[in-house]
Amino acid sequence: MVMDYHTAQFLLQAKASSGLYLLTASLNCAPQACLGEKVTANTWHFRLGHPALPLTKRLLIACNLPCSNSVLSLCEDCSMAKCNKLPFSTSCSSTKAPLELIHADVWGPAPVLSSNGFRYFVLFIDDFSRFTWIFFLASKDEVAKVFSNFKIQVENLIGRNIKILRTDGGTEFKPISRLFPQIVHQLTCPHTPEQNGVSERKNRHILELSLAIINHGCIPLVLWDEIFASTVFLINRLPPSANASIVSPFELLFSKKPDYLQLKVLGCQCFPLTRPYNQHKLQPHSTPCVFIGYALSQKGYRCYQPQTDRVFVSRHVIFHEQVFPFRQNKLHVDTSHPADYTLWVPASMRFGPNLFPSRSNTVGPSSSSSSASLPQSPANGPPNGPVDELPDESLEITIGQLARNLQRSKNSNAPDRTPARSSLPSSSSNPPDSTTSAHHMTTRMRDQTRLRRQFPDFVAFLATTPPTSDPTTFNQANKIPHWQDAMRSELKALDQNKTWVLVPAPTNHNVVGCKWIFKTKRKADGSIERYKARLVAQGFTQEEGVDYFDTFSPVIRPTTIRIVLSLALSHHWPIRQLDVNNAFLNGDLLETVYMRQPPGFVNPQLPSHVCLLKKAIYGLKQSPRAWFQTLSASLLQMGFHSSKFDPSLFILNNKGKIVVILIYVDDIIITGSDMGCIASVVHNLQSRFPLKDLGALHFFLGIAVSSSPNELHLSQKQYISELLCRTHMHLAQPVATPMAVNTSISQFDGDPFHDPRLYIAVVGALQYVTITRPDITFPVNKCSQFMHNPTTTHWSAVKRILRYLRGTIDHGLLFKASNSLNLHAYSDSDWAGCPDDRRSTSAFCVYLGNNIISWSSKKQPTVAKSSTEAEYRSLALAGAEVIWIQHILQELYQHLSQPPVLWCDNIGASYLASNPMYHARTKHVEIDFHFIREKVVAGQLLVKFISSRDQIADGLTKGLTSARFLSIKNKLMVCPVPSACGGAIR
Repeated sequence: MVMDYHTAQFLLQAKASSGLYLLTASLNCAPQACLGEKVTANTWHFRLGHPALPLTKRLLIACNLPCSNSVLSLCEDCSMAKCNKLPFSTSCSSTKAPLELIHADVWGPAPVLSSNGFRYFVLFIDDFSRFTWIFFLASKDEVAKVFSNFKIQVENLIGRNIKILRTDGGTEFKPISRLFPQIVHQLTCPHTPEQNGVSERKNRHILELSLAIINHGCIPLVLWDEIFASTVFLINRLPPSANASIVSPFELLFSKKPDYLQLKVLGCQCFPLTRPYNQHKLQPHSTPCVFIGYALSQKGYRCYQPQTDRVFVSRHVIFHEQVFPFRQNKLHVDTSHPADYTLWVPASMRFGPNLFPSRSNTVGPSSSSSSASLPQSPANGPPNGPVDELPDESLEITIGQLARNLQRSKNSNAPDRTPARSSLPSSSSNPPDSTTSAHHMTTRMRDQTRLRRQFPDFVAFLATTPPTSDPTTFNQANKIPHWQDAMRSELKALDQNKTWVLVPAPTNHNVVGCKWIFKTKRKADGSIERYKARLVAQGFTQEEGVDYFDTFSPVIRPTTIRIVLSLALSHHWPIRQLDVNNAFLNGDLLETVYMRQPPGFVNPQLPSHVCLLKKAIYGLKQSPRAWFQTLSASLLQMGFHSSKFDPSLFILNNKGKIVVILIYVDDIIITGSDMGCIASVVHNLQSRFPLKDLGALHFFLGIAVSSSPNELHLSQKQYISELLCRTHMHLAQPVATPMAVNTSISQFDGDPFHDPRLYIAVVGALQYVTITRPDITFPVNKCSQFMHNPTTTHWSAVKRILRYLRGTIDHGLLFKASNSLNLHAYSDSDWAGCPDDRRSTSAFCVYLGNNIISWSSKKQPTVAKSSTEAEYRSLALAGAEVIWIQHILQELYQHLSQPPVLWCDNIGASYLASNPMYHARTKHVEIDFHFIREKVVAGQLLVKFISSRDQIADGLTKGLTSARFLSIKNKLMVCPVPSACGGAIR
């Protein structure tokens, strides 16, 4: 027994067994004690993994869980993790009169750029009547202008003022509150389109009906704006399906019933009366068209003629509602695969992957489009609407009429003209370019049919597909191994040339930035030669007088190149090509220039330091000048002398052995009469610069060179192919001439073009193509006159040039060896050919032997009083070019056996040039033009008459017929690669 000694309390007892006492006792288990402890209801909520609070309460009661406090408090973690949109109650608000509340919303961008250049539309919905107005936009920033015009017109039409405007929180609606403070602007909460449910549901309604119409008639997707406008026109005449009322929005707003008998099936065949446009009485009185909608400003129908891209508005129309031309003509390739309509549906309106069939080869657009303030869409009012008294005559218009209100406000002096619209792709065609092209320059075959693709066509398509785009940022390139290698190679070259030293950043001196430029270098056949990464300074941050002074640096003129190539071919001189690696880094920098360290390659030990440049790195304003001075100084030391008439031409005469060098930045052409002298010059240059000898000339400045002993062909096929791909014209239907016959383009023709930058870029690229293509000189010169304000008509002219190049992509300039190097030129003018200022166009082409070496087409600076004066001015320009060429030939030690001849097809101008006597009718002509007389008197030039039929320069002054153009084109030496040159690039 065990007792407490002090208290005598009995504690326990035990029995002895084998000399040990066996104690028996019961002990409390710790886990059981914990389970018996009562905790709060919130603790049970946490233990159970944060279920819903009502479920936690039910478990506490049903399972009789020990709980010291059954009250559940708010769980902050649940609030953060389970926050969702709250349910919306049914709206009970209603308006009592029109225009009390206007719902608005912007839809877009559309996956296909419309033929009018639209990507978006904005809806204005009257809450009282549910009448809808739709206006098409090029960009969202036009919404405020559209609403301003809409407000004026609709308030004048209804006789009431808009009181409330309800929109989402898009930035395009923000200017409205500032412009119209009298209107209450209600905004939805961010990311809560349900608060603008009327507009969102209307968007879906319009989209669903439009897609049904497009699919039913196989209507090309580029006509989506026409179909959407017609859909809204019909919706406004349909009673709402949510109630039993048969009163349509149109009737509620205008208090008159719509005329359903005038409605026809959209997309069906129609025959509008076109007799007023006939040129003679034996022409048909109508032409087959496609019905695309209802007119607003006229009481008539909109009829589209695919063959001419015209839209006729006529009251006198015969409909064949069971015939659908787009479906019958099979503009689409395969009707079993509809277009990817899912791209049209915003994410908030999609219900699942099976709502629409999809295709994997659909591509979205990326280009902008033309602007419109208040497009006169058919949805805004009916032909039998508030205005009934309208003329019955047919009016020929274009879809571009929709955008003219805003464009007239931008250019109020421009008269209204009718442009030709771009061709239309099918709504169901397989090729991506014909359904969702990134740009609306998409064409179709003229006969509205598609040929079955055979294997050779597929190969041709692959050859003309756009090349893979180069990286535009360091982050993009740094993920690709071959661009990483290219950047390391560039930095190695910079280090070898001791381009800079790292110094602490100056506190009182400008520091320029730098960036990486990436370019895939290609061979003449388009295959990849190498990947080039170039570190360039951001020269636009330089300060004149601080880190640069003079910047001018000459480059070789194209005419000089052609002169030297013609001479080399005739004399059988070898032509070699040289390339200087990192040429600018060989130029010494005289100014103090600081530059930031290259992106991605900052020195980790000196991250705050900057580069003090010692060499003329690419991108600096003075770099080309520094490199040219370095190279020219070396050539002068080697015995060359620079031409006085083209500073980039260097000539060496070593005891009658001629060596000629042409310099275009870091690309060099070398030729001459002695192979040993050429090799010696190349060796000397290689000892001074990191020079690559590329062998025989084959690719120079983007020009492919094919040669044989007696022929040499220059072609820009690769450059033209890339240009066609960039403009999505690589599958266009070719044309026979780059400009239609007797075309007279005015600056006021057509609507303003939606993307002037695109126009400038394409015309600039075409100007470069004229280096080897004199056949497009005049149309390109004509289009370049409208760069300040291009229109849709001007853009159509550019597209025609591209279509012509598409059919003659392998054509180029041909040179032939000639024993006679006589110099002769053809001069012509188009008197008062410009319809805007009545100025004339001067043109000339100069030949050395049989080879054309120079040409020009240029508008004269002043108005000529007669055709003789215009021809005389053109003759003077041609004479100036011939005199300059004579000087170049003299420097090249080439002596002409007889004076150059100028051929002119105007007898009066020939007499003026040959007769130094005073003429009263030419006393106003500038004195400098009369220098041609002095040259004729001195015997340096001969002016002779030639018939207009034999005048080659006629092709550089106007558009010609196909037969006449082909004849002149052959004389301009433009042709495919001859078989003697291998028929392809060597």
